[in-house]
Amino acid sequence: MSNTAISPEAMHAVLQQLPQMSGKIVDDTRHEKVLSYMRLFLSSPMAIQTLQSWDALETLAVCLKPTSDYRVSAVAVRFLGDLIAVSEGEIWPQIDSKVEVAQWVVDNADSQYALVRFSCVYFVRMAVDEGLLERLDYKRYVLRRLLDASYFVVAEACRLLGILVHRGGEIDPVLSGMMQMLVERPFELQSTARKLAVLSATSTLYSSAAERVRGLGLQILSLDKLRPYLFDKDRLVRDRALDVLENTLRLCKDGGCLTRLGCLLCEQLEDATAEPRTSAVVALRVLAAMAKEAPANKHIVNAAGRCKSIVATVLSIFLDASDIDIAFDAEPASSWAELARIRRYVLAVVGSADSSSAGTKNSILLEAARAAREFCRSTFDEAVVGALLRLLDHKRVQNNAQVFHLVLDAIVRSLRLTQHRGHLLMLPGLVANFAIRAPGLKVLFELALEVLAAEAEQSVELVGGLVRAVRERLADVEWEARDTALEFVAAAVRTLGWDKARTIVCGDQVQVSLVDDLVESLSDPEEYVRASGAQTLTAIVSSADAPTVQAIAQHGRLGRESLRRLLGDSEAVVKRAALDLVCSMCRAAGVGGTESREWLHALNFAGLHQTSDDADFEVRVRCARLLGLLARWAHAGAAAEADQALAGELQPGALLIDMCQDSSRYVRQACLDELAGMRRELAEHEGPGALEAGEREQHRPKRQAVGPGRDTFLTKLQGVDLRRLEGSLTAEHLYQEALDTQVERELMAESHAPNEGNNILDCY
Repeated sequence: MSNTAISPEAMHAVLQQLPQMSGKIVDDTRHEKVLSYMRLFLSSPMAIQTLQSWDALETLAVCLKPTSDYRVSAVAVRFLGDLIAVSEGEIWPQIDSKVEVAQWVVDNADSQYALVRFSCVYFVRMAVDEGLLERLDYKRYVLRRLLDASYFVVAEACRLLGILVHRGGEIDPVLSGMMQMLVERPFELQSTARKLAVLSATSTLYSSAAERVRGLGLQILSLDKLRPYLFDKDRLVRDRALDVLENTLRLCKDGGCLTRLGCLLCEQLEDATAEPRTSAVVALRVLAAMAKEAPANKHIVNAAGRCKSIVATVLSIFLDASDIDIAFDAEPASSWAELARIRRYVLAVVGSADSSSAGTKNSILLEAARAAREFCRSTFDEAVVGALLRLLDHKRVQNNAQVFHLVLDAIVRSLRLTQHRGHLLMLPGLVANFAIRAPGLKVLFELALEVLAAEAEQSVELVGGLVRAVRERLADVEWEARDTALEFVAAAVRTLGWDKARTIVCGDQVQVSLVDDLVESLSDPEEYVRASGAQTLTAIVSSADAPTVQAIAQHGRLGRESLRRLLGDSEAVVKRAALDLVCSMCRAAGVGGTESREWLHALNFAGLHQTSDDADFEVRVRCARLLGLLARWAHAGAAAEADQALAGELQPGALLIDMCQDSSRYVRQACLDELAGMRRELAEHEGPGALEAGEREQHRPKRQAVGPGRDTFLTKLQGVDLRRLEGSLTAEHLYQEALDTQVERELMAESHAPNEGNNILDCY
């Protein structure tokens, strides 16, 4: 049985216990665990037929009685909705109590509990074709749920709206009228909940696959009607409105929408009642949305030229607001006068003597940088990238971490778009820039991997520059940067293939090798760097050619003492990586990749025994895998006689069999994999009777060497019940806490001891 399979017996027990789940359970997540368990069963073959044979539908209906705990009812009605959807509606007519189920949904549509309201909307969406809509007065029902106080209920109501608005291939006039009614109410009289409902519903229309529905959204909430939402006093409303604006710019077919939007912005900025700081920041965010979405809309006239004017304007605002003097050739287009008015307004806000001007200035710098970043998503402009590179070297930008990250992100996005190899030679210089810390460095390395993977023929200049830059960052004073540089080397080996990665690791053609630096990282004072160093070497040993593996295995700083110290590290993350490294060396030695046995001499029985009982289960998992490899060396003829003797002294087979009793199912799974694999290999190489004591000598080839304790190990291996071990690996025990009603009774047992509460629930 698969580890994720749910047996029919277990599922039947769940259904029987569901109506009796205690209403006094404090942890609501236990009900959700039960629901996820039941949903998992639906993916099994014949699930619907099996549930029908148990009268599961009536059991679920029992959970909807007024006396049931509301969380149990919520689980039951959602699972019933899943059944209807999976059976494509065929199961609904077979429910004897479907009238009662429908009435429960109607009665609880406005429940005081958000979970019940959510579950009702979910059921209606799943059973949308089963006649519930008329009983609910679906226009009023959808409207009430769109105005719900719970975000999750509103989100589910939007999904329901997306289905209902275009049923049968036609726009639903009732829901279309409801949307119009929502928007037409005077803006100043709209509550925040109503504003959010308008914006959420419009976003739902925009996400529809039907062009007519998207057109309805554009018609209902035009740019003129959207403007007050963009400048609302509530930040959440403004954020949602900006999302809607991006969708509008992506979908609209009005070629002059950018011009119209610029005019609307200027009208808003001239409003004396508007709050200047909010207006300036929103104006920049609107410009960012225009720069992001307009280039991809073929209906917008001169979108590319308009977006270049936008980025020139926002960079001009950024430079003037931050008092940075750098060369920037591009100028805002004089033909778009609204941009000049916006620029003057924003700079006037920055120059105000208000007490909060420092915060206002920072917000405006952030939004200007964000607008430049949005432009760079779709356009590579050499002048813009040059200006951004100069900004990256400026102290005022470096001292503002958020602005610095946005500028760097804009550069990276632009470089992803360029096809000119010369532009990509900026990469090594960026990697070597110590002002760029680990998060930015990671982004640069991701770009470098993309470039190297796409190149049919490697650029020696680019690779050499990158290798030298990586060496510099491996000596960075910040451990995060050293760690990121190591992760880049490991990723290069795994993703590029050894032919390309060899130049990076060994320095072929560029006369710079990283091997010494990688081995040196194993002695780093920071545990995460030591772990990354070991993981990088593991990737190399697992992929490299024999000479490179031999060079690493025989490296003077990677002898038995170094490995022993790494395996005994105080940090679990290092021990995991160290065990992976030793496993990779064992595999390499098994195929002749290295003659070194320093890794084998680094091991001893006491150390392996201690590791097999480590507090970290992932360490124990890796220990089981290593023991499996060593057991093959010691007992299955996978190594030379001298190596068999060394491995046999470690007693790997006995330790591995003992680990089958581990408390972690992941460790037991690793033990099962190793032991089952050895049984198969023995059967293939020595015949099916190899594990039987009486036939062992008969089936063993005469030339095969015998490791110490082989017969004892094979006897123990024969005695391991692999089927029972596999049975202990199912996921069902994970749900036992949620299903064990005996536990509930014990938790709720009264205690009459003086000065003590009744039970554990008193703390709530």
